[in-house]
Amino acid sequence: MRPINFEEFKEKIFVLAKEKGVEVQISYSKSRNFQVRYQNGEMDQYTDAGKFRINVQVLKDGKIGMSYTETLDNPEKVFIDAYENISIVDTEDIEYFYDGKGTYPNIEPYNGAFETLSVKERLNYVEIAHRKVREDERIINDMAVYGDQMSESKIVNTLGLDVSFVSGGGFMYAMAVAKDVSPRSAFEFAIGKKPEEINPTHVGERAKDEAITLIGSKSVKSGKYRVILRNDVFSDILGMLVSMINADNAHKNLSPLKGKIGEKIASEKFTVKDLPVHELSIVATPFDSQGVPTKEKVIIENGVFKTFLHNLKTAKKDNVEPTGNAYGTSIAPINLYVEPGEKNFEELLETLDNGIVIIEVEGMHSGANPISGNFSLGAKGLKVENGKIVHGVEQVTISGNFLEIMHKIEEVGNDLRGFIGMNGMIVPSVLISELDIAGNA
Repeated sequence: MRPINFEEFKEKIFVLAKEKGVEVQISYSKSRNFQVRYQNGEMDQYTDAGKFRINVQVLKDGKIGMSYTETLDNPEKVFIDAYENISIVDTEDIEYFYDGKGTYPNIEPYNGAFETLSVKERLNYVEIAHRKVREDERIINDMAVYGDQMSESKIVNTLGLDVSFVSGGGFMYAMAVAKDVSPRSAFEFAIGKKPEEINPTHVGERAKDEAITLIGSKSVKSGKYRVILRNDVFSDILGMLVSMINADNAHKNLSPLKGKIGEKIASEKFTVKDLPVHELSIVATPFDSQGVPTKEKVIIENGVFKTFLHNLKTAKKDNVEPTGNAYGTSIAPINLYVEPGEKNFEELLETLDNGIVIIEVEGMHSGANPISGNFSLGAKGLKVENGKIVHGVEQVTISGNFLEIMHKIEEVGNDLRGFIGMNGMIVPSVLISELDIAGNA
């Protein structure tokens, strides 16, 4: 028997939906992931895998039943499973499908540039970074990782929605460990939509140089310090905002920003947007997981809170337009973008004068509470005196409240970097007027 293709799979399910008098939506995702890791010069991890999945949702009387499959073999069974699952839905919320009539942003899809690389060329990224890390005899341990990924998504439904997009890119990172009283580790990474945007020499050298800089690190006295949250650290801490701007969390009283639209919640120098695409991020999409068009939106403008992020359901509840931020069963930004200031990192150091640059935090999952905004995190840093870095800082804990930190932003740097996690982030370093630091000096 000849295997059916996606179009035939879709048509069979649409026919069944019409017979049952229901609406149906089919989401298709196909991804490929390559990753290789070297540790101390030896390859210890290699992945070259693909995934294929189809989700089927059946909408009846405001309730959605769901089912999924990893083959195209039996559309009838997948539909019936989804249809019957409506009966076990236990919620008063009314669900919706999108009809696809909106205006979608014109985003260039991923062109598959990394797919042209041979395995040898991919391994070369790791080998170059590894050699650079180990050029200094003080480095006693190292790790380097290279990866690239591609994802194709498609959403169709019986209301007329029919959208598809291909996203992807590459990344690499390196870790270096320098010999000291206790080992000093440092980390550097790069991401890009094209192979030439990833420089393994730079990644290896940055990891090595920072590890060496941290030799001789010591703690500091407990107290309140002016600090710079370096862009990579600020991206971690800014992750607390993701939960706070989720409209569903606000409806459930799980966001401290509930009821604060139009209020000043941050320094006037702080502006945050959500972008469907940015040149420094490999995350890009013209539609969310419900097929709603994505768009640029201002979340915080000069310190004033402007909007929550919505899916179809939360937008209907609040009587606003959906923002194109459905992320599976949750809501999330696509690329959280902090508008840069005018000062580069060296100028931020001069402005800081005396204080600490925080270059790493630990324990975000256990030590940060996005409902209250409170955090207490282990940290590493660099002590700054008269605008110059004088030594590394270890064995300290930073603590505070994220909402208060946003008010204490004195300066926003122009050293934008792209980061990837659940979503993309494009973030500069920021100077904070005061932060509690506990040390043991």
